[in-house]
Amino acid sequence: MVQAPAGFRALGAFREEYPDHVGVRLGFRDQQGRELHAFAGIPGEFGEGLAAAGQVELATGRAGLLTGSERVWVVEWNEGGVCDPRAALGSGFGREGFLAVLEEAGIAAGSG
Repeated sequence: MVQAPAGFRALGAFREEYPDHVGVRLGFRDQQGRELHAFAGIPGEFGEGLAAAGQVELATGRAGLLTGSERVWVVEWNEGGVCDPRAALGSGFGREGFLAVLEEAGIAAGSG
């Protein structure tokens, strides 16, 4: 489950109905204008055109593929169910800031 990182407020949720599931996008924004969006079950190309940037260890024990550069980052992964793909998109972050906010949101595994 995704939670609002410290200093972020929830934006409106988006729901998309499909024959076998409901896709969801949750959004969060802080006072600096940085945004984090979490997607589950919404098909599409996440991070298209962004450079490959390694992997992220996720809170679920899986690994997500990280893409991005400078101020836009995406991590995408599958859990093996109808709500795949899963993705998180951050704008306004450097790489380390994005990884830290993923951890606060409960998406990435903790470092300690």
